[in-house]
Amino acid sequence: MRRPTAVFIPYFLLLGTLLGKAAFANDTTRYFLSVVDFVQIVRQYHPVAKQAQLLKDQAKAEMLLAYGGWDPKIYSDYDEKMFEGTHYYSYFENKISVPIWYGIEAKAGYNTATGKYLNSESMLPDVGQGFVGISLPLMKNLLIDKQRAMLRQAQLFREASEQQRLMMLNDLLVAGLKCYYDWAYAYSEMKVFEEATRINVVRFNAMVESVKLGDRAAIDTTEALTQLQGRQFQLNEARLKFIKAGLDLNTYLWLENETPRPLDSLLLPSPLNSDFLRVQLRYEKLEELAAELLQTHPILRNYDFKLRQLDIERRLKIESMKPTLNLNYNLLNESYRVRNDFNYMVNNNYKLGLNFSMPLFFMQGRGDLQTTKLKIKNTQYAVETKKLELVNKLKAYYNEMMTLQAQTKLYEKNIKGFAQLFEGETARLRNGESSLFLVNARENRFLESQVKLYELQSKFYKTEADLKWTLGDIGR
Repeated sequence: MRRPTAVFIPYFLLLGTLLGKAAFANDTTRYFLSVVDFVQIVRQYHPVAKQAQLLKDQAKAEMLLAYGGWDPKIYSDYDEKMFEGTHYYSYFENKISVPIWYGIEAKAGYNTATGKYLNSESMLPDVGQGFVGISLPLMKNLLIDKQRAMLRQAQLFREASEQQRLMMLNDLLVAGLKCYYDWAYAYSEMKVFEEATRINVVRFNAMVESVKLGDRAAIDTTEALTQLQGRQFQLNEARLKFIKAGLDLNTYLWLENETPRPLDSLLLPSPLNSDFLRVQLRYEKLEELAAELLQTHPILRNYDFKLRQLDIERRLKIESMKPTLNLNYNLLNESYRVRNDFNYMVNNNYKLGLNFSMPLFFMQGRGDLQTTKLKIKNTQYAVETKKLELVNKLKAYYNEMMTLQAQTKLYEKNIKGFAQLFEGETARLRNGESSLFLVNARENRFLESQVKLYELQSKFYKTEADLKWTLGDIGR
C-alpha cells in the first residue's frame, strides 16, 4: 500500500501533526484537515494574516513619529563679511532647544560676534556670550498643541490597530471557513455518489446474471444500465465540484516564507457531522450575544477610537482660535562663567520678549472647528447605523441557525425513513416482489435526502461562521 511521499511529510511535521490522522482505517495515505487546524494554518501563514500583524509595527512607527515633536534640536549659524581687506563682521551663533510638555521650550546657546562694523545691538563680549532661556505660551497652545495632539492620537492608533487587526482576521477567516465548509460539503456529496455508483454496479451485474438465468426480462438490464450511467454522471459532477472546491480552499493554505502550499489530493475534510451536536448547543441567549457584540466588536471599538481621535482634533481646533501670546526670556552670561550673584544676573543680564498676534475674524479657525464637528457628528451617525446593522445581522444569523438546526434534526429523522424504504424495496426486488423502477425511485429519494442533509449541515456551519463574524470573535 502506497505511503505519503517525502514531499508531504515535512509539511505535516512543520504544522505540528495538524493533519496527522488517517482518513480511513484501510487507507493511510489520506489525511484529515479539521476546521480547527485549518484556522490555525490561516492565522499563522496566510499573507493577509501577516499583513494584519504589520499594523502593530505601523502603530510603533506612528508613536516614534509623534515623539519626534519632542526631539531636541541643535542650531548653528555662521555669517562673515570681508571686503577690500576689511573684516566687517563675523557672527557665530549656536543653540540647542528642548521642547517640554505644555508647549514650553527650554533653550541654551553660545554666540560670538567680532568685526569692525558690527551693529551696536549685536555687539558681544570678546569671549562671547552664553545664554539659557525659556519660551512659554501664555494663551494658545497652553492646554494642547500639535505635538501633544499627535502623541495622543498615536497612542489611540496603537490601541485601534489591534481592533483593525481583528477586523482583517475576521474578514479573512469567515471567507476561509465558508470555503472550507463548501469543500467539506462537496466531499460528502462525492462520497454519497461513490457509494451509490458502487451499489448500482453490483445491481447491474446481478441483473445481467438474472437475465441469463431467465429470472428477469432483458429490458431490466437496460434500466439498470441507464440508472448506473446516471449515477456515474452524478459522480463525475460531484468529483469536479470537489476538485474546484479544493482549489478554492488551497488559496487559504500557505507555508512559511509566503510560499503557496502545493495542491494535495491526499488531503480530506473532517466529516460535516463530526461535532454537529456540540455546535448546536453552543448558542443559547440572543440578548446576551447582542450585548456582547455592542461592547466587544472590533468595528465598533474602532469607531470609538476614531471618535476619541476626532475629539482631540476638536480640542486642538478650539485651542488654535485663541490669540497667540508667547513669552521669551533668556538669561545672559559672559562666556561660560557663572556669576556668584545670581540676583544681579536676573535683574541686569537678560533678554525679554513678548509676541502677540490674533486674527480679527477667526474665519479659518471657525471653519476648521466646524469641519471637525461635522466629522464627529458623521462618525456618530455611522456608529449608530453600524450598531443596528450588526445587531440585525446577529438576529438574522441566529434565527437562521436555529431554523437550520431544526431542519437538520427533522431531516436526520426523515433520512432514516427513506433508508428503510430503500432497503425494504431492495429486499422485495430480491424476492421478486418489486420492480427495478420502484427500487430506483426509492434510491433517488434516499440519495437526495443524504445530499440535502449535508447541504443543511454545511449551511449551518457557514451561518455559524457568519454569526461569529458578527460577534467579531473569529480572529480572537
